[in-house]
Amino acid sequence: MNLDELKSTWKAYDEKMLASQKLSERVVFMMIKDRSKSTLAKMERNLTGAGLIMTAVVLFFAAAIAGNAFDYTSWYFYIPSVLYIGLALFAISVVVKNYRNLSRVSLSQQNLYDSLTTVLRWHEKTRTALARVWLLCMMSGFLFGVSMVARKFETYGTTKVALLLSGQALMILMVYALARWVFAVFEDRLGKELKENIQELAQLKAIS
Repeated sequence: MNLDELKSTWKAYDEKMLASQKLSERVVFMMIKDRSKSTLAKMERNLTGAGLIMTAVVLFFAAAIAGNAFDYTSWYFYIPSVLYIGLALFAISVVVKNYRNLSRVSLSQQNLYDSLTTVLRWHEKTRTALARVWLLCMMSGFLFGVSMVARKFETYGTTKVALLLSGQALMILMVYALARWVFAVFEDRLGKELKENIQELAQLKAIS
């Protein structure tokens, strides 16, 4: 084999290896893209569920206020219910905004890394906002209990009212602590999936 034939053979081998590498990268990219689509679909389903729950909260307390379901006698008794409605509406606005953002996401080979990074940022901001809504709902729940007990102040007396409110405050703190523990134990699976896909894309870009 002369030098020209050797160069030609080596060039053909290089082209074959390059084509094989590109094919492998393409296969890996398609796998990451499919997983990312599945993750985004699950995020949209979760947002839909959260939106429906918050809508139910708005309708429930709006109906309770309109029909005076709790037999309130003064306007300030309605404050906790109004707070619940306000928090639920805020949560709905967060959910709708994130859902619209997700619906506009384009996953292509050119922008997949940037798109997933942006989605992860949206996801984390949404989780933070909804966690704050949860905390404020706990506080509103305490005020709701206060409004219920306040009507019976003369009947129960100071000591019994204080015990009831203390018990309710303790229960709310326990529920909040339990919720934080649950959130810590059950990690953010969707966020983890996004981070894993982003990490794999970064590795793919590094070797390509």
